[in-house]
Amino acid sequence: MAKKGISSLAEQHYEVIQSHILDPQHSPLPEKLRGQFNRVLQIARLLDDYPEDGHIINMMQVKYKVSVTQLRKDIALAKELFKTNHTFDWDFWQAWQIKDQLELIRKARLDGDLKNWNNAKKVLAALIGQKPEAVDDPRRMEKNAFYIQVNYNGQSMAVDFDKVRSLPESARQEIVQQMYASIDDAEAEELMNS
Repeated sequence: MAKKGISSLAEQHYEVIQSHILDPQHSPLPEKLRGQFNRVLQIARLLDDYPEDGHIINMMQVKYKVSVTQLRKDIALAKELFKTNHTFDWDFWQAWQIKDQLELIRKARLDGDLKNWNNAKKVLAALIGQKPEAVDDPRRMEKNAFYIQVNYNGQSMAVDFDKVRSLPESARQEIVQQMYASIDDAEAEELMNS
């Protein structure tokens, strides 16, 4: 909560916070924000051991005597700034595991250690998992028919696209010219009403 022209901790530039961490004695961080910074840092450490916010709120209220609303804001800021065991990037972790296994497979193969090579391949297969079964689209093999709507002498006709392709070049050019021909206001109004 900003008071008397001091922006909140979330609005502080990273260099100010970095300077505060490196040299707390000569910190450029405003005095009113240092308490919140200490709370957020401690909350980030507690999140690994106490994934339930209620536990952290109870402990922090006893220590710092601040409101629950402020502590919830501090918890949200800590979760945003610091990764915890409960908010880690699972996809990154799996990719890292797969890369590590590939390096083990390559090293075992180059060393000629067939036992470890086979074991590493088994672990890699377990990491990757089975390919999910795809449901085949029953209409995938059906022929799709495309129609071009042509207005000729006030009548609308749907012409099969394959038939248009089989027309001679001059007829196709005439159709394209008619598609891009300008119309007057009365014809536009009639098209909009149809």
